[in-house]
Amino acid sequence: MQILVDGVDISDSVTVGNCIHEDSVSGRSDALSISFNDDTDNRTNWRAWNLNKGAEIEVRTDQFQTGIMYVSRIAVADGRFDVRAQSVQNQAWDESTQSYEDVSFMELLQEGAKTIGLTLEMYDVKNYTYQSVIRLKQNWLGFLNQRCRLEGVGIKIFDKKLIVFDEKSFENSSPVRTIGAEDFSCQLEFVTSDDVIRVVHNRYRSFDQIIDTSVTSGIPYGKRMEVEMACSSIGESMRFTRNVMREKNKNEYRAAG
Repeated sequence: MQILVDGVDISDSVTVGNCIHEDSVSGRSDALSISFNDDTDNRTNWRAWNLNKGAEIEVRTDQFQTGIMYVSRIAVADGRFDVRAQSVQNQAWDESTQSYEDVSFMELLQEGAKTIGLTLEMYDVKNYTYQSVIRLKQNWLGFLNQRCRLEGVGIKIFDKKLIVFDEKSFENSSPVRTIGAEDFSCQLEFVTSDDVIRVVHNRYRSFDQIIDTSVTSGIPYGKRMEVEMACSSIGESMRFTRNVMREKNKNEYRAAG
């Protein structure tokens, strides 16, 4: 295992007790939890490299790499030094307000990525144009995740990159690898969701017109969801409503362990 802090390889200066990388997409940023043993017998202990919040940290192995992440929490216990890191810098959570007119989806993604210090990568994403968009007391990361949710688009932050991709296109592509139950170290349990949506109904007043659309899932069970999503046309409302339905129900069947 190779560990880099602010670009410096510290692997020979620490003893790792535990390392867990949480690889997430759409709604959560990646997280890293790593513990160092406070071993002063043969190695330099953690005090020698004076880690601070906001520092860049990266873990590499033959099987995976975390990409560059940012230290968000430090804890010192008896004989142990614990570090928590996330894939975004703290500035990604800064809240502000801004309004846009005749702005495209790509323009919003580009501005958001630049503001929080990321490079934008897009895969099979349609570039819709919006008549009006308001970011009201929101951080950029939450705003972009919400906008991607409305467009049926996945969002992933990895190694200083904002990766945006069309979820349906990726689901329909050929798998790179098939993972079976035997590949897991834990006992898998296949479960259904407690929160299935049967109907999504959107009602929104746009200037002098009321836009009213509903989408049904075809599932005989579940609940009706009432929303008020800002939109400028029936077509836009139908697109948003379908994508919200899909996002809510895509985890109906899942494996947990």
